[in-house]
Order: sequence, then C-alpha cells, then structure tokens
Amino acid sequence: GLQDKIKLVPIDLKNRPTWYKENVYPPNKVPALEHNNEVKGESLDLIKYIDSHFEGPSLFPDDPAKKQFADELLSYIDSFYKTVTSSFNGEGTEAGIAFDNIETALTKFEDGPFFLGQFSLEMNKNEGYTQTRCDPKEIVESYKKRFMVI
Repeated sequence: GLQDKIKLVPIDLKNRPTWYKENVYPPNKVPALEHNNEVKGESLDLIKYIDSHFEGPSLFPDDPAKKQFADELLSYIDSFYKTVTSSFNGEGTEAGIAFDNIETALTKFEDGPFFLGQFSLEMNKNEGYTQTRCDPKEIVESYKKRFMVI
C-alpha cells in the first residue's frame, strides 16, 4: 500500500521544527506530502494528488455527484476551519460570520436528522476512508488538549 511507498515523519504539532517550515512546507501546516519534488499540503489538494498518483482504493466516491459533494464539503470545511481556529488564537473576529456562512452553505447538504448523515454512511463504505480514518476518541482528545478543555 501507500504506507510502503512513503516515509512518515512525525511532527510535534505544538513545537514544529524549523526545518519543516523552511525546507518542506512554508505554510507550516500538516500533513504535507513531498513526492516527485512537489509538496502538497492543503487537504483537498493532497487528497486529489494521492488519488491520482498512487494505487489503491480511491479516497473519493466513484459517483460523480457524490465526488462533487465531497469536493464542496471539504472546501467549506477548510475555509471554516481557518477562520474559526484563527479566532480561537485571537487573530480575528470573523468566527461569527464563518459560522453563518457555513450554516448557509451546509443547508444544501441536509439529508436527515443527523449532520451529514447520508454522507457519513457513504464514507464508511469507502475502503480508502476506512483504512485511513482516525479513532474518533483520539480526535476528541486531541481537540480537548488543543483548545485547553482538559
């Protein structure tokens, strides 16, 4: 699989090494992938690159409409995340606007009583997703630590 073709380098998110920003990915975000002298680091670009350059199950749905849905959803989430995390860090006051924008944008994704219910069910059928997803408990713990809830 892909894990046999790339070298994983763990990065301490709270204390990122200077070499990473200087030599790998100047925006200093993780994850990033360096392959064939190209570096990809934005989530959607990275997923598309992996899908098109490596063998294995696709990280996107096969159905074109569902793929477009995933593209849109990831782009909304990426811009929302940037705005909200910068406001947590005291770097902006646009979080309220971001919440309003994401709420409006996500109304087109309503498909039942649960947020992204059908999308979540579809993602769990995607082999690429199930092989790479994180344990939800680990994600919650990570966010608790990051935002000093514990």
